[in-house]
Parts: sequence; structure tokens; C-alpha cells
Amino acid sequence: MDKFEHSHLPNVGLTNAQVPPEIYQALNKEIVDIHMASETGTLDKNGIVQMNHSLAGQITKEYQITKSLPLLNPFLEEMGRAYQKEWNYYPKENPNKDLKVESVWVNMQKNQEVNPLHNHDGTLSFVAWLYVPFKLEDERNVENCKNSRTVELASTFQFVYTTALGTIANCPMFVESGWEGRIVMFPAKLLHMVYPFQTSDEYRISIAGNLH
Repeated sequence: MDKFEHSHLPNVGLTNAQVPPEIYQALNKEIVDIHMASETGTLDKNGIVQMNHSLAGQITKEYQITKSLPLLNPFLEEMGRAYQKEWNYYPKENPNKDLKVESVWVNMQKNQEVNPLHNHDGTLSFVAWLYVPFKLEDERNVENCKNSRTVELASTFQFVYTTALGTIANCPMFVESGWEGRIVMFPAKLLHMVYPFQTSDEYRISIAGNLH
């Protein structure tokens, strides 16, 4: 028997999943419609709400998701319940065990646009990737990145948090082409950010939202 006993300090983590194909397809269709409306100047005519004023991202195209919600919301709420059960996460300021989706939006991020360090309102938040137009190897080989000591963080999505010792730690997620359909759920107050990408002129498309 080991002479010493070891234990983790209480903490919360992340819950990951794959967006079901029928939801992924519905989201893609809605986002294509949103993009077409933005290009033709018919956002208002189609009832599409721009979300920039309420979001932290320095991203030109951020819009509310609505048509896909009947399919998406039950999946998100099931995932939220699984998160709370796994991590025993019922914060005192919002101990709701009957989570409901509060808002969902799409980020259509162009190269050099950035989503700075921020957190969200609510109990839980999520991010799901629908299209990622670059490979990290190419991003890390860009002239301003390849010789940097932070080259591994180029173009990443990452969480930032304090450890039990009070130091700052980061948890990067190495998002690149091939991540389409992946989703991560986390506490809404967990700080996170997205570094800009440089090697593609296409949109990096993700959805995000909050549960209360």
C-alpha cells in the first residue's frame, strides 16, 4: 500500500461532444441564409439581429441564431444537465437545475479579427465549430509566429483561469480544419479568448451561447 494518500482540490472542468448531424445541417443552412442576407443588405427584411453591441468580439459579422433553436436547444439543455451532474456545478448565484438556453449567436470571423479575453452571463456557456478554414501547422509557420516562444498558441481558442495557488494558467484548444461539429461546454464565468488566424481568406464559423 502506498505510504501517501493523494487527492485533487475541488474544481470544475469541460464537457465535450459532437453536434448531431441533423442539428449541424440545420445550423449550416441558417448560417448560409444569414450570410446571404448580410451580403445583400436584407438582414432587417429577414428579421436577422446583429449581436455586436452585446458581445466582446471584435468581429464584423455576429448574428443571432433563431431558426435552428427547436433542434438545438434540447441538445444543449441535455448537455447542460450532464455537465452539472458530472462536475456538481450548481453555483449559488444561479443554482437552477432546470437549465434553459438563453441566447445563441454565430461568429463569422475573418482573418486578423479577434475575440479578446472575456466571459459570459448565465450559468453555462458553449462554443461549437462549424467551419475552420486553416491548419495549425500553416498558422505556426507564418513569419510573425514561427520564431515566437508562444508559437503553439497561434490561432487557438483558449481558456484562462487561476490555479489553486493563485497563478494564471491557460488551457488552449487546438482548433483547426477537421474540428467541424465539435462542441465544448463550460462555466459562463470562465474567461476565454480566440487568437486571430492569418492563412485563409474564408470565414472561421462558430456558434456560441449561454444557458441559465
